[in-house]
Amino acid sequence: MLKGRVKVSWLVAGFALFLVSLVVYIYYTYHTTRAEIMESVDARLLNAAASVKHILGDDYLNTMNQNGQINFFDYEVKSRQLSEFAQALDVAYVYAMILKNNRVYFTASSYTQDDMNNGKITQYLDIYPEATDLNISAFYSTEPVFEVSADQWGHFKTIFIPFVDDKTGKTYLTGADITILDLNQKLSESVSKAAAMASFFFFIAILVAAIYVYLLKRSLATDSSTGFENHIALEYLLKKSNSHHMQLAVVWVNEIEDINSFYGTEIGDKVMKNLLMHFKSRCSANCHLYRLATNKLVLLSPKETPYEELSDLIETYNANTPLLTDPFIYITLCAGIATGNKSLLLENAHIAALQAKQGRHTVINYSKALHDVKTQYQYNVEMAKEVHDAFDNNRIVPYFQPIIDTKTNQIVQYECLARMVTASGEILKPDAFLNVVTRSRMDGLLTRTIFSQCISRFRKTNICWSLNITAQDMLDPSLNEFITNELKRYPHPSNITLELIETQAIANYSEVKAFISMVKSKGVKVIIDDFGSGYSNISNVLKLEVDGIKLDGGLIKQIIHDNDIYLFIEHIAAFANQLDLLLIAESVENAAIVNALEKANVTLMQGNHFAQPAPQFATPENADLIC
Repeated sequence: MLKGRVKVSWLVAGFALFLVSLVVYIYYTYHTTRAEIMESVDARLLNAAASVKHILGDDYLNTMNQNGQINFFDYEVKSRQLSEFAQALDVAYVYAMILKNNRVYFTASSYTQDDMNNGKITQYLDIYPEATDLNISAFYSTEPVFEVSADQWGHFKTIFIPFVDDKTGKTYLTGADITILDLNQKLSESVSKAAAMASFFFFIAILVAAIYVYLLKRSLATDSSTGFENHIALEYLLKKSNSHHMQLAVVWVNEIEDINSFYGTEIGDKVMKNLLMHFKSRCSANCHLYRLATNKLVLLSPKETPYEELSDLIETYNANTPLLTDPFIYITLCAGIATGNKSLLLENAHIAALQAKQGRHTVINYSKALHDVKTQYQYNVEMAKEVHDAFDNNRIVPYFQPIIDTKTNQIVQYECLARMVTASGEILKPDAFLNVVTRSRMDGLLTRTIFSQCISRFRKTNICWSLNITAQDMLDPSLNEFITNELKRYPHPSNITLELIETQAIANYSEVKAFISMVKSKGVKVIIDDFGSGYSNISNVLKLEVDGIKLDGGLIKQIIHDNDIYLFIEHIAAFANQLDLLLIAESVENAAIVNALEKANVTLMQGNHFAQPAPQFATPENADLIC
């Protein structure tokens, strides 16, 4: 009984949809057809009225405008020409008019056969008693005037085109009429045809759509390579199922990508199909199987299914038995199992499977321990949104930290460091958002943003400043061009220093060397940042022809505790002094480190011991600004 009611409901809904569609289609057809017809009519009227001037000719018009008399023979010839023209153009009438004493007179007019039969042929200077206010106002217009009106000749749409005689300065009109009855008849025919066509095509469309939807659902919800249901079918079942709590396992085939690249995707699909068949033959009847992706499948069962049933099914798979014998294919599995609310199942099982793969486990059950991992994922997503919003709303700003020459106690330059201001006003350091910037491929945007702000901030000063730049920035042609253009307009490019991380510089040697040569030709200095954290090969650095070295902060912090590090820094200081290279120590946190660095002959220092990064130029106590 319920099914019958559902079918009736669908039938009523379908019929209602048909009626609505029919009305909409007829309405649309009526208005589009009417618009097309009226557009065509307006064009035809405009053409007809404009042509009257040329048909009458200059002599006729000059005589008419000078209040001369047109002889009967000339008028009759022009009337016949106008009539033939109106008939050829399929308009009712074409004519010319003048205005005298606020009354309208015909100076030429076409006529129809009915007019001849009824004796209604218009003669020269016949008054037009039905002239409307719009008709009269057309004599004072500078544009064509359209009007819909009725008179003794019928119901018309009319156009009046005003012309001004060059000699007399008088205005006359040329006009054209088309019968409204013809328009309404065409519209009625169009609406009738539209209704008939809509009825026919609607029923055809319903039939085709029903067949298509059925086939499309089957096609979209089935993995064509294995014949098993796919992720669409899984998502549909999870959405529509009356069971709110279920158990789901995501099974990952570790070797599929290698199999596909070596044997081809056809063999990879056979592997997945055989594995699905393997599980189907061993799992209970209430367990559903899906191919989730190229290398993943899903086992879905009711919540009441014991956890051990799914985990044992996966763990007991024999990886030493070939899944295919032609060719011989062996595979290993890892899986994540989640139990609980169906809306979170797939996501939680996926996280567990990822942890199983990374930890080389066969099965991991999603538990509270993995909730922290999921929280981190969610934090990363939120941070990505926050970073995008910060760029869009100009909340990525430079902070400035001075570099001090401890010999003279003077500031030699400021390093510009990126900071992000959150929507709530919190100031974030790069370690809180830089990973998201890198993952989102926004390194270049960050460099552009900070570089532009520093250019504006320092343009009218003689202050020296430095900025970190990555090898990826140097490999970006558009950013390369941006920096080049900015340097052309900067008055003191020699005050700018670009800092490049040592490991990135050596890994992209030829490209980085070309960039360094380009900016140095503009007067910009280049130094190697974080020296000592990577390759630490001074000869590689020298080949880049840089102007200086900034020692890695990790080394600086250990200088008072590790004598080997002290000796290494002392050696680098002596070497830099011989080659006339700048040598800067960063992350200087206390007086003990300052003393150790001075003992090692390092005098250019930067760190919180002197001043923390600030949005304004921070000047340490007793220090002078010299650049």
